[in-house]
Amino acid sequence: MAATDQFSDKAKEFLGGKHFGKFASVKKDGSPHVTPIWYMLDDGKLIVNMTKQRVKYKNIMRDPRICFLIDDGYPQVLVFGRARVATERDPLKDIETLAIRYTGEETGRKRAREYFWKMDRVSLEIVPEKILEDL
Repeated sequence: MAATDQFSDKAKEFLGGKHFGKFASVKKDGSPHVTPIWYMLDDGKLIVNMTKQRVKYKNIMRDPRICFLIDDGYPQVLVFGRARVATERDPLKDIETLAIRYTGEETGRKRAREYFWKMDRVSLEIVPEKILEDL
């Protein structure tokens, strides 16, 4: 299935909202590590961005299995799969796009350039293996 075909039209519309994602990765001891995170749907692909110092990044480098929940209470999209470093993407451009998406044009651009761009960042693509939609 092509990336753009992975989500239903209803899910794509829902994922276009400003919901936070809940990103679950696997810690060294096998227990889950869950954190809220900004995300975007870009050409049918779910993209997240983080610093390389984050626990979730270190977890992904060791074990790429993830569970990613985007919800607004009960309406939800749940993705089981793997995260991969999206080396073809510009992580600084991605964090700027995310900051604008979640905080607005002026604040997002300023925050990205004055704060986020000073960090060692990476963009990850969430590669779905199973998607559950309850919309």
